[in-house]
Amino acid sequence: MPTRIYRPIHVGTLASGTGLLLPVHEIKGDRPGPTVGISAGIHGEEATGVEIVYRFLHTVELNGLAGRLLVMPVANPFSYAAVSRGTPIDMMNLNRVFPGNAGGHLTEQMAHKIVEGFLRSLDVYVDLHSGGSTPTVDYVYIINAEELSRAFGSRLLYRPKETLNGTSISVTRGLNIRSVVVELGGGRVDQSAYVSRGIAGLLNILRTLDVLPGPVSPPPAQVVLREIVTLRPHHGGLLLPEVTEMGGEVRGGQVLGRVVSPYSMEELEVIRCPFERGVVVLTHLAPSVVEPGIYGFMIGNLATAEA
Repeated sequence: MPTRIYRPIHVGTLASGTGLLLPVHEIKGDRPGPTVGISAGIHGEEATGVEIVYRFLHTVELNGLAGRLLVMPVANPFSYAAVSRGTPIDMMNLNRVFPGNAGGHLTEQMAHKIVEGFLRSLDVYVDLHSGGSTPTVDYVYIINAEELSRAFGSRLLYRPKETLNGTSISVTRGLNIRSVVVELGGGRVDQSAYVSRGIAGLLNILRTLDVLPGPVSPPPAQVVLREIVTLRPHHGGLLLPEVTEMGGEVRGGQVLGRVVSPYSMEELEVIRCPFERGVVVLTHLAPSVVEPGIYGFMIGNLATAEA
């Protein structure tokens, strides 16, 4: 029978007197195996991953667990409470400052604690992200564990040319820890289907590793993208999306959405597909209030994709 221990990592004390803790749940199995880490909530407005972790731990039968699970359901509690991408005190992006700095800004101190108290002890790492408060996203990165990335079960995968500096994955990859980054869900829509997929994906990764018993589900037909472009509006206002099918194909010049002014009623900007053959990786599934520079759309290039 697995044993579960809650052992939060203490970062410091806020001016309010409240301690800033990073939650870690350790679940030890009854047979030898690897240490698998799962994190969510590195960006505070990405609540879908947090829910996936919660429901996974409350619904999945962990009897027969090999090794141990280390689960950090909310990697940035301060930004999670504020529903903010950045940490409210210094407004830094936690996933751009790894490996952190023990004597740096608060966000850098948190990154340092996560590396030393969590990441360094892992053999396998799964980091859950989502689109955030308004956009919805659906793909999985291939970093250094393609079998595990495919096992999560998403149809779209992305093989980047290089790992973005400052991310938690840049640390684990440097430590030769097998790593998977999931981008799933988010936005102003019901998240239940994404949460169910997230639970099933985590379970299938653990079964692929033989960390949990049970049959491994084969992945669906998958496309590996080598190029994804992020389209950010130059104007704020009301974004009216015209493409709302996740994973749907789009053509060169096709209108993805329009930014309009709710004040003057004029059309401010038209956002179009930049590729002759594209696929929707991130979109807004409902009209959204936007500011310049936010995530508008992410489009993958099917012309350069792997079958």
